[in-house]
Amino acid sequence: MPTFIQPFPQRSTVSEDAEGLHISIPPKRAWTIFFFVLWLTFWTYAGIQVGHKLLSHFDLFTAVWMIGWAFAEIWVSFGILYILAGCEIIVATSENLSRKTTIFGLGPTKSYVVREMRDLRYQPELGTGRGRKASQIAFDYGAKTVRFARDIEEAEAAELITRIKQRCSIAQNPSPKGPQLRFWQQR
Repeated sequence: MPTFIQPFPQRSTVSEDAEGLHISIPPKRAWTIFFFVLWLTFWTYAGIQVGHKLLSHFDLFTAVWMIGWAFAEIWVSFGILYILAGCEIIVATSENLSRKTTIFGLGPTKSYVVREMRDLRYQPELGTGRGRKASQIAFDYGAKTVRFARDIEEAEAAELITRIKQRCSIAQNPSPKGPQLRFWQQR
């Protein structure tokens, strides 16, 4: 007798009202948070010890190290907080698409004008190892590519793209068909 697997739920939450389409995407939970918490504990202890040394005897190298220590402490702390209490919020209206990355509801909002957006698409994972780029949703905005919904699955991305396209009229550039001219073939 086969074992039936339940369908996997979406990570995102989607709601729609008169203001627009609201998409909330929590970060992907990973076991690496335990590593970061352990690392931060030892990093904090080391920083306190070096700070005591710096207070008793000033050393320029140690002072510079403490500045780097503080930046790393803040960066890793924000990463841990984002995994525990963060969320990416996308609001799509007929006129603009806003993206906000929050921790405890606080964070900057970036808004994009829909008529300037091109080619809303799913962008699969590229590369491996340290240079790995996560799968995400992307669109072209002027000379840049804007990416959001990091580590999203393809099926969920397709559903979100469909919902965004229903709300926003985003231009799609036709994909080139047929042979591509290479620079050495052009004469």
